[in-house]
Amino acid sequence: MQATVPTTTDARPRPVQPLPPTPPTHPAHAAALGVLAAIDRHEAYRADCVGLVPTENRMSPMARRAQDADLAHRYLFQNPQWRYVGGKHLAEVEAAAQALAREVLGAAHVNVRPLSGENCTNVVIHALVEPGDTFYHLRMEDGGHFAAASVADRITDRRRFLPYDAARATLDLEGCARAFAETPPDVIYLDASMVLFAHPLRELRALAGPDAIIVYDASQVLGLIAGGAFQDPLREGADVLSGSTHKSLPGPQKGLIATNRADLMARVEATIFPGHVSNFHLHHVASLAVTLAEAQAFGADYARQTIANARALGGALRARGLAVQGGDAITASHQVWLDVRGHGGADAAVERLHTANLIANVNLIPSLGAKGLRLGTPEVTRLGMLEPDMDQLAGFVHRALTGDPAGVRAEVSACARRFPTVRYCFPDLG
Repeated sequence: MQATVPTTTDARPRPVQPLPPTPPTHPAHAAALGVLAAIDRHEAYRADCVGLVPTENRMSPMARRAQDADLAHRYLFQNPQWRYVGGKHLAEVEAAAQALAREVLGAAHVNVRPLSGENCTNVVIHALVEPGDTFYHLRMEDGGHFAAASVADRITDRRRFLPYDAARATLDLEGCARAFAETPPDVIYLDASMVLFAHPLRELRALAGPDAIIVYDASQVLGLIAGGAFQDPLREGADVLSGSTHKSLPGPQKGLIATNRADLMARVEATIFPGHVSNFHLHHVASLAVTLAEAQAFGADYARQTIANARALGGALRARGLAVQGGDAITASHQVWLDVRGHGGADAAVERLHTANLIANVNLIPSLGAKGLRLGTPEVTRLGMLEPDMDQLAGFVHRALTGDPAGVRAEVSACARRFPTVRYCFPDLG
């Protein structure tokens, strides 16, 4: 008789070995609790504040839910040198974000991997500027962003400034014509962080000629473009549109690059990876996809109201005797510029507003050649404020600058508490 090998099966559940407890008094635990406490204090404080910074916004509940997903822990590499398994659905997220961005921006090609607007600047300039190219951009004093010069200087020694009409807050086209006739541009980078009015892109294209590459940095106005309320850069003469996705577009802190030219996108994508972006933060890509879907559904109304609110805010400030810039038009964007040299200067003025729980920021104002306040309406619009509310906010700003800012704080907080809910978005799932 053949012998059998005895087998045993132990079906009893094995006890889970607990981790050794971390003493509640451990310094690391106290440090972690301190971080959470600081977050709680910040959120309680901001619930009592009105945000008038044009570079800040509020994500929707659905976009925040996407950002908090398991994607925050994962990689997506589609590269023969690396294989990451377990992420078979992740490519769907990136593909959805790209498709939505193409539809919203009317672009044939979009890359959603850049991590920020400044990351976009690095990628685009490294991709499109060759050594010895003539590179035009805006001076900081004319509203340009600091990053363009520092990046371009690594590549070419032929960097030039775009002539600018500070009084009209727009490009000086006659000056551009003279500059381009003397030194033709290879790349024009419209890096405006101070922007009241649309760039004259068609005229700039005619002056630059068909071979120059025009890059439109849409970081400030991407939400207005997505809503069809500002201008359409890729149809008005720009070759590439890039920028951050969390300002007038109320998405996550990220960036995107769009173009209708396959040759330029090939250069951009070869520069993004390897070199500038490896892990491109899929949870932010998912959040951006939700934001772009909401822009399709609600972006037109949101963008129009954002601009209407900016004009109303500027008009109400001017009616109270404050020195609003921008001429009779005041603004066609989400920004309002305020000369506060008569109120102790920009740094003192912004502190007075902060004392009143009005959050603003200081910038060089092109029309002044000096620092002033840059106010914006994306966040207050996102929370449902309309033109009559801008008149009330203008009153708060005026009283904070000319009277006792601490005495305004309670009214500002009461106003903020009336608008706790993000609008122009899909309902929360939970």
